[in-house]
Amino acid sequence: MPSFNNYTFSNIQYTVPEGINVSTLYPTAQITIVPNEGYTATAADFSLDPSFSDDAVQSVVFTQDGLNVLCTVTFDTGFVMPSGNYTIPLCVVGEGGVVNINVAGDVYASVGENISGDGPETGTAFSNSGSLGQTELLLTRTYNADAGYYWETSNYPTINITQGNQANYNIVQTPAYTGDDLTGISYAVNYTYPNQDNLVERIAINVPEVSLVYVAPEYITSYTSLPSTVSGYGDQFTNWQIFGGEGASITAIMTDTSGGSWTLINNQTIDSTGILTVPVVEFPNLWGYCNGYCSEEYTITLSGDLDPNFTQSNPIMIYQSTFSPRIEFTATSSYGITGYTQVETKGAAYTALSSPQSIPVEWTLTVPSGLISAPSLSIDYGQIVLENNQAAYPSATSDQSNVNNINVDSTLGILPGDTFNGSLITGSYQTPTGNNTSLNADLYSPFDYTVTAVNSSTNISVTPNISIKEDFRLTIVRNSGNVVNLSNISLTQVNSTTVKLNAIFNVEAFGYEDKTFTLNLDEVLDFTPDLACASSAVSGGEGITDYSLDLDPSGGLIAFLVNGQGLPDKFEILHGGASGDKKATSGMVASENFGPFDNVFGTEPNNLIPTSSQLNSDQFIGSNKGTIPNRTSEFNSDTGFTIPSMTVGGTTYQQVVWWQYTAADYTNNPNATLRITGPSGTGWNALRLCCPDANCT
Repeated sequence: MPSFNNYTFSNIQYTVPEGINVSTLYPTAQITIVPNEGYTATAADFSLDPSFSDDAVQSVVFTQDGLNVLCTVTFDTGFVMPSGNYTIPLCVVGEGGVVNINVAGDVYASVGENISGDGPETGTAFSNSGSLGQTELLLTRTYNADAGYYWETSNYPTINITQGNQANYNIVQTPAYTGDDLTGISYAVNYTYPNQDNLVERIAINVPEVSLVYVAPEYITSYTSLPSTVSGYGDQFTNWQIFGGEGASITAIMTDTSGGSWTLINNQTIDSTGILTVPVVEFPNLWGYCNGYCSEEYTITLSGDLDPNFTQSNPIMIYQSTFSPRIEFTATSSYGITGYTQVETKGAAYTALSSPQSIPVEWTLTVPSGLISAPSLSIDYGQIVLENNQAAYPSATSDQSNVNNINVDSTLGILPGDTFNGSLITGSYQTPTGNNTSLNADLYSPFDYTVTAVNSSTNISVTPNISIKEDFRLTIVRNSGNVVNLSNISLTQVNSTTVKLNAIFNVEAFGYEDKTFTLNLDEVLDFTPDLACASSAVSGGEGITDYSLDLDPSGGLIAFLVNGQGLPDKFEILHGGASGDKKATSGMVASENFGPFDNVFGTEPNNLIPTSSQLNSDQFIGSNKGTIPNRTSEFNSDTGFTIPSMTVGGTTYQQVVWWQYTAADYTNNPNATLRITGPSGTGWNALRLCCPDANCT
């Protein structure tokens, strides 16, 4: 079919004999006009050209036939078929009309805060129409981050066709940048019309939260160090420097415990050099008004544009004193260990040393008779590393006069026995640079107050009574503010009774008064003293205490009078060392001198020490548990010996504990051990019986 003016049409051919009236055979001819795809054919849009004339045609009529148009030609009744072919070329005026294709849908947009332009949408309708293949701008959207904000690369806006054919869309996005930061975006949604309507399209836009544009702040970052202590004769330090970024501001105020205040830096700004210099920081001569021991504490507080990650001290604490304390290091032993000597050093009060004072310690220690061997040497670092020290800086929350307890803002870090400053010394001295007049000063004196109890999170008991003002800051220390420790510790066994101890005694800070630090050698050396027969009575306290006992080759009797005092203790006789076989025990049952044994508390290898609430075991004895069976009848029945009295040398013992052994026991192991196990806060006594003797007949 020929195509013309957006439609096609059919050609009609008839075969008519020559000389025959055409209308008698074919009254009419009908041509079908068919619109091209995307177009319509309407009968009213078609007509015959007025200039058309043909002898064979009587009339031409256009009628609608569904989507097509019928062109009906009626032949003239007088037209006779000539001798040759006859063609009737109709001159038809008209063309196919364009078909309108519709599109419609809605827009959903999620938009975060600090974004301008188009806002959130929950089903905003859109629609349009056009011809097949035509591309049109369907809609636009624009979003801009507010000033100072941007979208991070991991959080860019997005647009999606969530319902509809993506192929019909061409979305053009136009981003806007400030530097490398995305700060705006526009979307142009173009639509190319397909061959059918689409009326349920959906477009989803997600415009997430924007982030603040990072602007590097100008901060104060550090300062040159000031000493933590200064001489009692006064001192000055020149060219103290503060470092930071250009434009950062800083204020530095120095105060003392007497209420004095001096402005070292008054809201000054760092210039392009990055350095602000204080010409001099000066401290007075305390000897000018103090005839003996006195001290002062200074605080330099920085404020302004401090770096949030500022790591140096703020406030800066500086101490001044006229005293030079002495620190001593020595040892002690209840077992009679000898060979240690005292070491000592001296320094200015309130001095925190940049490098520790290190003093070598070389002791050749001799132990009395007993059990010691190289594998059993041990170090209890909890006893040797002597920690200190500055505990807290609470402030009084009100004026308080002649009281034995203080209301403070916090008791965190405070322990009974800690000491602190408090009393007043009144005098006058020249103030530091910045104030050229003399100041009648109230200086807080040495640490002559002691914390006796911590009553709550905001109250402590003290002695002696004290008067303080609101906001006065206490400096609370322990170990008198002295800081020491031991390092490089080694123990070398020379022979069965001699051990060499080498260590370094380190002083890290001097406090406000002389202090002696004592190392308990009984807790350093794993040593079991020999408790020979006819020894005097022994006593002790909490923890585990062992005594070595030599057996007789022919067999014999080991017996003790024991006293658990108030808080209960356990007394056991073991064949061999501390991990030997248990043979006898104290207890709350008269007939159970030989067990059973709990094998929990005071037992190798765990050596668990019970708390007072765990003392329900029948092996622990003490007056807190009621009446203690003395077992004297059982002892007499088993051994034939009699205990004349349970009171010896002024001590009343609670029970007798014994073990009869044989020559075979001696051959198996020639030693035994008395092991005493006591909880925290306990005390005990033990007396070895040498039957027969005055205490065992």
